[in-house]
Amino acid sequence: MACLCVFAGAASGRSDAYTKEAFALAQALTKKGHHFIYGGGRTGLMGAFADGVIAESGHIEGVIPAFLSDREVAHEGVAKITVTETMHERKTAMYEPAEGFLILPGGLGTLDETMEVLTWRQLGKLSGPVFTFSPRGYWDPMRELVSHIEDEGFAHSKGLGAIYWQNSIEGIVADCQSHFSA
Repeated sequence: MACLCVFAGAASGRSDAYTKEAFALAQALTKKGHHFIYGGGRTGLMGAFADGVIAESGHIEGVIPAFLSDREVAHEGVAKITVTETMHERKTAMYEPAEGFLILPGGLGTLDETMEVLTWRQLGKLSGPVFTFSPRGYWDPMRELVSHIEDEGFAHSKGLGAIYWQNSIEGIVADCQSHFSA
């Protein structure tokens, strides 16, 4: 199946549900044959997602800039860790093999990565689908904002197409299967 670039928080959030769902989503997508590239950390939702892939004997690679390697503590259990000099190099290394993008709850870094992917899609520099996992409605405000930007004529649905918004693991898995088996 597809290589998905995963964006997720280096923190766990206030609810244990985020960590449990990140782990379970990773397991479910791994069972469907997907493999992953992500930010390389072992903490927060990033780490929980990687642990879920590893628990299912799946393939996940990490990319982490040197200055974050100590702060986010690179995950030693993943198939491969690439250390870059800059955040821009990290993003490039994550985007290149990606056939699609998976967005989990996260902070400003995750938001930055998400907005960059949406922008690059609109500019025609990326074409993979974006699967936004919004447990507990986490990304609902972003969905409303993206819709508002489009409604006000500052973005075009042609460039934004293939953005999937789901609040459940089952919904994300179904969207991934539907998109990549077509």
